Amino acid sequence: MYKMLFFLHKSEDEEIFRHFVDFTVRYLKEIIKNEVQIARVESNLLLEQKYSHFCEVSANTKDELDNFMNCKAGKELNKDLMEFHKNITVITVDYNQD
Repeated sequence: MYKMLFFLHKSEDEEIFRHFVDFTVRYLKEIIKNEVQIARVESNLLLEQKYSHFCEVSANTKDELDNFMNCKAGKELNKDLMEFHKNITVITVDYNQD
């Protein structure tokens, strides 16, 4: 299983959270054709970068994840992230052990 984890950087600017919901999460919903839940980050004391919210998407294989990201909504997400990248951290995780 592959997951893409999206961590929103902590900010006092409400517009950043609105952007996360209105664009990042909306594109993710379109990509996976399913609901994407947003979670509040309770604590990350050991990290210098603080996060306020988190969401994730899953795929069975890397190819499936690549196909998700190559669809129209995936391309829109990538384009949006080029502008929004200073406010978000994206981590891809591979659960498939060799």
